Amino acid sequence: MAEDVKLNARVRKIVTSNWLDISQIRTRVTRGVIHFQGHVTRIGEDPKSPESNEPFLEKLDEQIRSLPGFRGAHFAFDNWRREPTGVWSFTGKKPKGGRK
Repeated sequence: MAEDVKLNARVRKIVTSNWLDISQIRTRVTRGVIHFQGHVTRIGEDPKSPESNEPFLEKLDEQIRSLPGFRGAHFAFDNWRREPTGVWSFTGKKPKGGRK
């Protein structure tokens, strides 16, 4: 359990280092499996081009997989989907709860 807390702190640091808005992304770690949920918004992103977040998501994915204690990842973003092939797809959905 203590290892999960440390891993979660590392994950949150990686999320912010990739300029993703941590206020719209929830992270949880259970037995080394990282769970992401929420809406992907990059700080300073062009609202007309949210697809530009794909390189940041690829980098996030790569960085979390290299963390000590990592055993898996589950992504439940409402505006992005990670395909089984590892490719990120923008779904174009608006954030839940009326956020921009």
